[in-house]
Amino acid sequence: MCFKKYFLFLFIILINSDLCSGQQLTASAGNDKIVCPGSGIIIGGSPTASGGLPPYTYSWSPSTGLSATNIANPTATPTSSIDYIVTVTDDTGAVRTDAMVLYIHDIAFVTAGSDASLCVNQNVTIGSSSNNYSGVTYSWSPGSTLNDSTSGAPVASPGLSSITYTLTTSTPACSSRTDMVTVKVIPTPPIYAGPDTTIKEGAVAILHASGGYSYAWGNTPDITYQYSQSCDVEPIVTTTYYLFGTDETKQCPGYDEVTVFVEKSDDVVIYNTFTPNGDSNNDTWYIGNIQKYPDNKLEVYNRYGKLVYRTSHYSNNWDGRVSGEELPSGTYFYDLDLGKDEGKHHGTITIVR
Repeated sequence: MCFKKYFLFLFIILINSDLCSGQQLTASAGNDKIVCPGSGIIIGGSPTASGGLPPYTYSWSPSTGLSATNIANPTATPTSSIDYIVTVTDDTGAVRTDAMVLYIHDIAFVTAGSDASLCVNQNVTIGSSSNNYSGVTYSWSPGSTLNDSTSGAPVASPGLSSITYTLTTSTPACSSRTDMVTVKVIPTPPIYAGPDTTIKEGAVAILHASGGYSYAWGNTPDITYQYSQSCDVEPIVTTTYYLFGTDETKQCPGYDEVTVFVEKSDDVVIYNTFTPNGDSNNDTWYIGNIQKYPDNKLEVYNRYGKLVYRTSHYSNNWDGRVSGEELPSGTYFYDLDLGKDEGKHHGTITIVR
């Protein structure tokens, strides 16, 4: 019986321990606060613990950015906004908790943006559209190539040269901060399509590009090897050809043009090689101005004198096949009669597959 009374007496003492100090134990983490980036600030209440039965023990969590976790008022130097929780325990074992939020000042989130690359005389927005924090001022340097050097997200037009811009931000509450961004200007490659040239009607002109890494000639029906440094063109009238080229970055193109002047001519121009491999380039045997002689007759022989191809009214459409079968690569002999006493031509034609 005395044993039970002893524990009842102890239980009454424990549940009434707060009354020994006149009030219950309370914990205060302090009010929510704003801290400047890189600066420290004291957190906790005034006081952090009261009531209950001193002495108190303290435990702050998380420990991130805290000078100590076991004192009433540690200094916090966080790198981002964070919630801190304090747990207070008094001498009787009573426990209380409280929390506060420590916000990083908006100036910490201002950015000059990511580095950018652009072509000559292009423009780009630097900074960030989120750079619109109340009470924060912006100053860019150099500002001469910006549309607004006091904007959080100005438009940069560096022109011909790369520029590194420095953004300085300030606010009455915090020290000024700087951030930098580089806008790299990629030079325009010196694309050259070659000199103007003159050919006779029915001839093929070879155009040579230079100054770039990759090329594309204007899309015209008389052009062969359009995406090569050198291309073949077969204009029937004077034509200007346009060339597009890039450097190795393939970001900034250069342009040029070349004119092929065509002189009227009725001469037949016979080319001695074609490559019928299905790549749409030089796949048929081309004879310049053959269309002016519709009564032509053409015969082709192999090296043994055997006739392998015969046609009338040839129109640059032979792909090296006979009855659907491909002739092997090699040199063949031809007889071309233009008809109506317009003349005859003899020579060799080579098929390359």
